[in-house]
Amino acid sequence: AVVSTQSTGGLAADFGETTVAVGGVFRLREGKTKCHVMPGFSCTPLRTDEDINGWLRFYEMSAPLVHTSVFVSRDPGLDLRLEHSHCFSEHGDGGHYHFDTTPDTVWYEGYFNLAERIVRIDAPEETHLIGRD
Repeated sequence: AVVSTQSTGGLAADFGETTVAVGGVFRLREGKTKCHVMPGFSCTPLRTDEDINGWLRFYEMSAPLVHTSVFVSRDPGLDLRLEHSHCFSEHGDGGHYHFDTTPDTVWYEGYFNLAERIVRIDAPEETHLIGRD
């Protein structure tokens, strides 16, 4: 994801081994993005990135979109995704944000704040790196 990768990379470069997390909202004012929605729980195990990408439904979605988002500079051992963003709109588009698809016309506006602490709820007993783009 363009916004999230740049933000996560910038945090890691600036803070090194210190874990820093920010959360907030950003709005896609102009342009389009690639997002996915889950079609429901899979009846078969999803064991690879190919399995996940074949199961998810991907769409190009249009502005305006409002995104809730979190970026973490590094995982402090909590099995976190370094970024995660979901979006919604008044025109019916919404889902999990991946990246913008119109880099020449995209316009973002964001409002973020630093987290005081990171809490992981319901950490998995077993983990994997599948589906972490």
